[in-house]
Amino acid sequence: MIGIALLSALILVSQGTEIQGDELIINPSVQEKAPAADTNTMPEVGDSKAFEYTYNPFGKRDPFESFLKGKKEERVISDNPLLNYDLGKFSLAGIVWGMANPRAIVLDGDRRGHIIRNGTRIGRNRGKVMRILKDRVVVAEEYRDPLGKLSVSEHSMMLNPEEQKFGSKK
Repeated sequence: MIGIALLSALILVSQGTEIQGDELIINPSVQEKAPAADTNTMPEVGDSKAFEYTYNPFGKRDPFESFLKGKKEERVISDNPLLNYDLGKFSLAGIVWGMANPRAIVLDGDRRGHIIRNGTRIGRNRGKVMRILKDRVVVAEEYRDPLGKLSVSEHSMMLNPEEQKFGSKK
């Protein structure tokens, strides 16, 4: 306690103040007059009165980070040939209809045939066969958009796409 009092007294004396008894006397020759405040001036860069903005990144993504960071597309060749091609590379060759569990034949990018049924995984995004109808197969693919939101898109593979385009049936 005494050390703190002595230290503060030493600082005050070195700044042009005197202690006489219980009174603190400031030397008038050392006192500076405060400059008049000018309302048209901008605060200086180092001024403590200037507004300081601090960025808090909590709960926000880095605006300079790539959307594709950590999403390296490594094309892994699967043991299942249905998972080695994009869904657009498949074409529907035939449908076995009239059974409790209908089946369809699809041709991959190398024109090899594969038999699929409801629940079969197909395509690089591991789409799932949802329905096999008389003229089409509906496949649902789940994917994440650049913001990380999970989305589902349905793709239809038509049995005779040329006939569907022109509206003619044989």
